[in-house]
Amino acid sequence: MTTTTTDFLAAQRRELEARRASYLADAARATATALELTEDGGSQDMADEDGFGEGDTLNVERDRLLVVASDAQAHVAEIDAALARVEAGNYGVCEACGKPIPHARLEVLPEATLCVSCKTGASLRRR
Repeated sequence: MTTTTTDFLAAQRRELEARRASYLADAARATATALELTEDGGSQDMADEDGFGEGDTLNVERDRLLVVASDAQAHVAEIDAALARVEAGNYGVCEACGKPIPHARLEVLPEATLCVSCKTGASLRRR
């Protein structure tokens, strides 16, 4: 492995670990806030005369926060998989065609598993 490749992988590992920590913090924060809303909503009767009110808004916000937490956890799983690829020595190899994923793409999306050509083809096939 060349020094350039080693330096690139070290930088990618640092970026992946930083993103992982950020997503974990986002998930924890969203989950904690959702739990607070659950506790607050359960202890108050906030319905207006029609039976709707702040309680419904709190439920929607709680559900939104739980989706945010779930999305953050999904990103953590993708990052964990990318870190495993770094350890296994196959980081930056397209899972579809086996060609190298350009460094520019990995710098933008370090957990990428597909090269641009395969990702574009996959997007077009789903339509």
